[in-house]
Amino acid sequence: MSSDNPDGQPLDIEYYETNYPYLNVKKNLLNNTLSKWRRAIAPYNPFAMQQIPNQKRMGMGIRNGNGFYFPDPYPNRVNWMNNTLEIMDGKPEKMHQCLQHQQLELKHFPRGCVRQIEAFKRCQSVNGVTKCQEEADNIISICPKWALEALKEKKKQLDKIEAIQTLQYRTVLEVSPYNKGRTVKDVSDKTWVDGHRDNLRPDTMWADERYTNITQSEINEAKKRVAARDAASGRVKEQVYQVHHPDMSSSHFREDKPLYP
Repeated sequence: MSSDNPDGQPLDIEYYETNYPYLNVKKNLLNNTLSKWRRAIAPYNPFAMQQIPNQKRMGMGIRNGNGFYFPDPYPNRVNWMNNTLEIMDGKPEKMHQCLQHQQLELKHFPRGCVRQIEAFKRCQSVNGVTKCQEEADNIISICPKWALEALKEKKKQLDKIEAIQTLQYRTVLEVSPYNKGRTVKDVSDKTWVDGHRDNLRPDTMWADERYTNITQSEINEAKKRVAARDAASGRVKEQVYQVHHPDMSSSHFREDKPLYP
């Protein structure tokens, strides 16, 4: 940033002489014409897209036709999760602390390792595991240590999942204690219709058999216990008087109206 640039403009403004150059990497007759026209009306266009940032506004970036330009990703598949650099001053503890802050995330195995794994799988599917010792040795010799550890952990995880599924399968197939010693002949042929009230106990108040074994003497004793409990607690039974409703049905006699007065 030069001293004769008080607004904090980047050096690009000195080259393009505008904040709206409308740079477009896709070169053709239509895009070139539109870029020149948009650049010309930018000072008067309230919706102009600013590509060069300044202290008041952020730049939108380079265009690629009707969209924005995104460069191709690097072929390196190692992603730095935290690339904060620290001054180590030549001290081992500082070096160790800096390496702890750097986190590597390796998403894929190296290509050579992947090829050897695929070759082992093809050999295993065609010839079997016993005849693919050479391919297995190639995996151990070519793949790095962290890849072998990842394969080992994956194998342990798959074995654990298989063991859990096998245990669940055996639990499902196990005969429950209620059905042990029983056959299909022991299953009743009754349906839901047999559970209707008319088919259970139609001659009693309760459709089920909850009070079938109670005698009248037990009922009388229960009434006495309830009366004694109410008397001990001071509870007075409310006297309910029957309301008299006279029968007025005979006070009005139906008379047929004559057809003619």
